[in-house]
Amino acid sequence: MKVKKNWVPSAFTMANMLAGYFSVILCTGGKFIQAAWLIVAAAVLDALDGKIARFAKVDSRFGVEYDSLADVVSFGLAPSFLIYRTVFNSWGILGILISAGPLVFGSIRLARFNIRLKGLSKEYFEGLPIPSAAVTMATFLVFNYHFWGYMRWEKVLLFLVIAASVLMVTSIRYETMPGFSLQAAMEDRKKFLMFFGGTVLVIIFPQEAFFPLALMYTLSGPINLIWSVFKSSDQKTAENIKEANE
Repeated sequence: MKVKKNWVPSAFTMANMLAGYFSVILCTGGKFIQAAWLIVAAAVLDALDGKIARFAKVDSRFGVEYDSLADVVSFGLAPSFLIYRTVFNSWGILGILISAGPLVFGSIRLARFNIRLKGLSKEYFEGLPIPSAAVTMATFLVFNYHFWGYMRWEKVLLFLVIAASVLMVTSIRYETMPGFSLQAAMEDRKKFLMFFGGTVLVIIFPQEAFFPLALMYTLSGPINLIWSVFKSSDQKTAENIKEANE
């Protein structure tokens, strides 16, 4: 009997959702670091399910929709509950509204992503991907607890939550992960080497390196946008000068 392969990526998606669910459960018991790492684990599973589906040629609209439902749990609900329990629970109604940002804006981003998706592969992300936003907030907690044993930079977390929530619903371009194949690695060596180097760093120094690297990716979209605007402005100025001299 021939066994269908399309259950494999769906199994990774289900594991992603369960990781987010268990993260919420651990938060209720005050195990915040373990809850944060489960969000990171969910992001890894989320990255793998799509890659496996495309590699096995079993990607489908069902997989896209199911993945988005899992992402709402793991990267919307779980990080919102985590930051509420660790910081914003003492801020009253304002804290509830702030901590709801990843859930609300993340769900909007996922809905927009699904209706705009053309085909099942993408060259770049439009807006900050919801797993990246969740990982940035979760690893910020890990970073703080590793160095100081408590959440020291509450106002920085406030900025991260607002910035990540807004960036998720913008049209700013973000780079995708490199493909798993040797051909994909050869086509974009720079991206592959950066991804490989970052992976090695987080394996060796997970508590220290994960947040800075996640923050760099979060900020890469606005930085590249500003750079492209300046570059375009300089190019226009050069063209105007050339035309004036002619």
